[in-house]
Amino acid sequence: MHLPLILMSFGVGVLIGLTSMGGAALMAPFLILVLGVRPTAAVGTDLVYGAITKMVGAWAHWSQGSVDMRAVKRLAMGSIPGGLVGSLAVILMPRVVHDSERVVERAIGVLLVIVALILIARLVLRFRASPRAETLAFLKGPGTVIWGAVVGFCVGATSVGSGSLLAPFLLILFASNSARAVGTDVCHAALLVSVTGMAHVVSGNVEWHLIPWLLAGAIPGVLAGSRIAPRVPETPLRAGLAAILLVTGIRML
Repeated sequence: MHLPLILMSFGVGVLIGLTSMGGAALMAPFLILVLGVRPTAAVGTDLVYGAITKMVGAWAHWSQGSVDMRAVKRLAMGSIPGGLVGSLAVILMPRVVHDSERVVERAIGVLLVIVALILIARLVLRFRASPRAETLAFLKGPGTVIWGAVVGFCVGATSVGSGSLLAPFLLILFASNSARAVGTDVCHAALLVSVTGMAHVVSGNVEWHLIPWLLAGAIPGVLAGSRIAPRVPETPLRAGLAAILLVTGIRML
């Protein structure tokens, strides 16, 4: 089991290095569909593994000065409570729902389809119109907290969305500085995934024996993806990622 796990995590790491997204969206389904891990345990394991990798990425972006801490704080005001609520919903679900594992699996599938559609929309539409000043002011204030809460709940419940759902929103806020959008996204994700991951650790929903093998593949993969990113066409890469997520999401419904 260790070799395919390392290879898969390496592939996920490469994609993260190339696109800054897709980690949980690919790893959670792999753990469930290929390794047979329980969906709730896959969520917790993915969050713990993701917390470690995103901390490394957050430090790199912080050292480069590409993090807007005010945006991170506003996002966290919504995402931390939302993430804890999402985690608690999954932890307590077996007490009120008969087939809770299947519910979690379907929830992950729904979110994967949504993420794939967002990626496809960004590729097809490609509009660059900036929102009005009033709309942008709302998005930078209350809108950031609200969207943070939505993303936090999704991450706490499914482990998916810390990058793929938040990146398009931050690209609106930082339309003229995509590096700042990515850095803010990664730094906030490290905080959110760490908190929600800890909630799942307390509940016992983590397969600890898988974590070292996930990291063994993912860390070299991120480094390799980051190095080759400037030479890889972005459009075909994102189109392929969207197709994988769409097929996987439908498979899990």
